[in-house]
Order: sequence, then structure tokens, then C-alpha cells
Amino acid sequence: MVQKFLAHRRPVTDEEILRAKSFQLKKYKKIPIYIVEYHNEVIPFIYRNIGSKHLPCQGITLIHFDSHPDMLIPKQMPAEKVYSKTELFDELSIENWIMPAAYAGHFTHLFWVKPVWAKQIDDGDYYFKIGRDKTQGTIRVNCKENYFVYEGLYKSEQELDHIKEVRLNVATLGNRIMNGNDDLSQIKITLSTCTAPYILDIDLDFFSTSNPFRKLYDKANMYERVKEIYKFKPPKSKTDDALISFTKEREDQLQQLERTFKSIQDNKELKLDDITDPDVGLKITKLYETLLENYSEEYIDWELIHDAGCTWDDTDLPHHVSTEEELEVMFETFTTFLESLSTAPVVITISRSTEDDYTPGEDVDTIQEKVLEILKDKYNCETPVLSYKDNVDEEKL
Repeated sequence: MVQKFLAHRRPVTDEEILRAKSFQLKKYKKIPIYIVEYHNEVIPFIYRNIGSKHLPCQGITLIHFDSHPDMLIPKQMPAEKVYSKTELFDELSIENWIMPAAYAGHFTHLFWVKPVWAKQIDDGDYYFKIGRDKTQGTIRVNCKENYFVYEGLYKSEQELDHIKEVRLNVATLGNRIMNGNDDLSQIKITLSTCTAPYILDIDLDFFSTSNPFRKLYDKANMYERVKEIYKFKPPKSKTDDALISFTKEREDQLQQLERTFKSIQDNKELKLDDITDPDVGLKITKLYETLLENYSEEYIDWELIHDAGCTWDDTDLPHHVSTEEELEVMFETFTTFLESLSTAPVVITISRSTEDDYTPGEDVDTIQEKVLEILKDKYNCETPVLSYKDNVDEEKL
């Protein structure tokens, strides 16, 4: 391979290096399938396959079917923790398990395939940098999409070091549900550029999803009330200066609210010492009083209420419980997408996401059974590892 490159009498490209490394990887006779409950639980299985040299250490493509991007970042986690898998796994949650692996260099191409009801990031082809914030030592991105900016995750490239490049594709499937058509031609063009070994990752809530916060403390109208508490003024423009200023304000806002709700949880009393906006203080007071009027204090999880508030920015969490007919449409579009893939995945990861009520409990087993049927028709697959049943020991991964 080296002699072949030298014969060209030109510098070797990163893509050629990755392709050369892929030839050295071990091959499975049958594709392993790992099924977990919470989506971040797929990461130990992915790392095990990197360690066994079935997946490369760098340059992996992740094709991610989900109603949610899962591309947030643990806000306070020191960037160096990505190099200690034990510490890293403890930091990850369902919404933030992908980007730390991108910072570590494992994932370089992310392809989020979303259902028609998911609106968090528009369809498109995005290139951005991920790196360590020089001041705070945490992981941040210079992507100017609202999904990252409104979470306070934006930093300009000049504020980052240890930088990696990330490509993110976003495509929507299931448009037939809304009387539209899927643009498979563009998807096929994108897939034709995916030459690296890839993981096929599927959250069963891609096919049908609910927003679990909508019914949380609904007698107190909690979810609508926290929207008013957590609302914010968007940045005036997309310039670096405007986004840097907005990020500082947004971080301050979320930190004030986090401290306040944690204080209520710990001390069982309302203190507004951290809240600088009197109007927000009044809204928190009203929420506090209304909740206690309708629920016993020991039943209220104030930190979960903060989590609910953090899910609201310029879009709601997606909520679309599919009918039987709509599920059939989603299964068909999923099958069609797989037919567009020119090579098989190295591994397949599946998340059920039903314990936290994202995948409707009454449908999850039916969806899982159908997805496995589609995968086995398309690929030569191993018997799935049912981690959600077997309690696979992460220490062995």
C-alpha cells in the first residue's frame, strides 16, 4: 500500500490513510447487533469493537436513526476524560454520547437520519470543528446551528485547541406521512461519499416517539410553565461576536436555574438568591406554589423539572406516536434506505428508549421485532446481544 502511494509522487490524503487502515481491520463473519435500553449504553460496545480492531480508532462514520440528534456535550466534563473510558462512560447520558467520541477522533462523519416530525436541525451537509475550550477545558464546537448555540455549546475556532473536523449530514425520512416524498437521490449521493467503516445505529423512537415531559406534573401545567421560565432572546446575528455574547448570557441563565432547582431539591424550600431577573423569580414562585398545591412534596423531582426546561429552546422535543399505518411507512422507508447502502455496517447498535418513555411502551417490542426482521433480511447478522435483558457487565467491555 505504501509503495502504491509513493508511486503517485504526491502527498497521501487523510481519506487514503483511513482506507489503508481499514484493510488492516478484523472482519466479522456475521454482523453483531447490540440492543440496549438507554442510548448512551451503546458506547461501551463501540469501544470494545475499536479495542478488538473491528472498528478503526479514528475515522468512523456513524449512521444514526433517531428522533433526537443526541449530539449535545456534557457541559462540565473536562475534555481529557474522553481518554479514560471508565470516567467517560460515567459522564454520558442519552442526549450527549456522540460528540465526546467525535472529539476523541473516533467519529468523523455523523449522518443523522431523522423522521419527519423531528425539527431540531435542518436537513443539510455541515462541516464544523470540535475542540477543547482553552479557558474552561471543556468540549465545545464552532457550529452555528441553533441546536448547539442555544445549549451554550458554541465557541469560535480561535477559542478552541486540540481541534478535530466533523462532517454532519442530516436527512429526513418518512415524508409520506405528511403527504410528501423522501429525497432519496440526495441521500444516495451523500452515502456514496461514505467510504469509511460505519456503524448502523438505530433508536427505536425513530419510528414512533413521545415527549415524556408533556405529561409530567400535568395537573400543575408544569411543562408550559417551564417554557416561560427558560425562554431567552436569540442572538442578534450569526457573527462570532454575537454568538460569543449570547453563549455567555445563555450559560449564566441555565446555571442560575440549575442552582435554584437543585437548591429546592436539596433543601425543600424555595430560595431565589441566584435569580437576577425578578420576572423569572415570580414565575418560579408560581410554579413552586402550583406544584405543591397539586402534588405532595416527596413526589416532586425538582431537578427533573430543570431537565424539562432545558429541553425547550426554539423547538419542542418531538412528539409523534405513530399509527399502525404510519409505522408501516417508516419501516418501508427504513428498508429503502438500507438498500441504498453499498456496503454492510461493521456493527449494528439499537436503543429501545422505552424506560424513559421516548419509545411508546405499547409498541416497542413490535418495532424491535420488525427492525430485526428487516436487518436479517438485508444482512448476515449474529443473534442480537440483548444487553437490556442480560445486564452485560461493562467492566468486561
